[in-house]
Amino acid sequence: MLFAPPVQAAGLKVFPVRVVLTPAEPVQTMTIENSSKESARVQLRVYGWRQEKGEDVLEETRDVLANPALFEMRPGAVQIARFGLRTGTGAAEKSYRVILEEVPGTRAVPAGTVQTLLRISIPIFVPPARGSGRLVWRAWPSGPRQMTFAIRNEGNAHVQINRLILSRKGGPQVARQDMSVYLLPGSSQQVVLDTAASIASGQTLKLDAMTDQADVAAEIVAEERPREVARP
Repeated sequence: MLFAPPVQAAGLKVFPVRVVLTPAEPVQTMTIENSSKESARVQLRVYGWRQEKGEDVLEETRDVLANPALFEMRPGAVQIARFGLRTGTGAAEKSYRVILEEVPGTRAVPAGTVQTLLRISIPIFVPPARGSGRLVWRAWPSGPRQMTFAIRNEGNAHVQINRLILSRKGGPQVARQDMSVYLLPGSSQQVVLDTAASIASGQTLKLDAMTDQADVAAEIVAEERPREVARP
């Protein structure tokens, strides 16, 4: 697994950047630091998280409780937040997002300026007893030097793709891109890679993916470009 540094947005630092809750360990903590020179009032909200047609959907939930839900942080202050699991495991992994938001009106704003409020989103997972992701790939040329990948997770746990490397079979590398793409169980995403050379349909390609579970290697054949490409 890749080392995950703290997430930072303006004056807030958050660690860890992912929370895992289980019946054996139903409570986990998060450290939040205000590294700015101004006080901030922060609100925590936990949402159920699913993916539909390639888009994230957040819904209110009481499966996971956050405490404290609202707190004020002076400059340099550190706050410990706790998350408690109130549901059991299922056949597939359960996914949530905790949103850290700065409450407006807590900082002085000079006249004529626009205030930018802090917002950080951190995933929370409740894995099944035996969970793993399984990625299925399709690809087609979508431009003179572009390849579109339709990726589906047919496993029962999430996969986070951190890097994709595309090469010709037995030949040179033609694309490499770092990313942070989550695929929840049963969900699909489309990813577009810029390539160093054009790739024709029918060519066999080697794809290497670095994920949070394991490195994945696959051979894929470039398909004809669909006449009407919709997000899967």
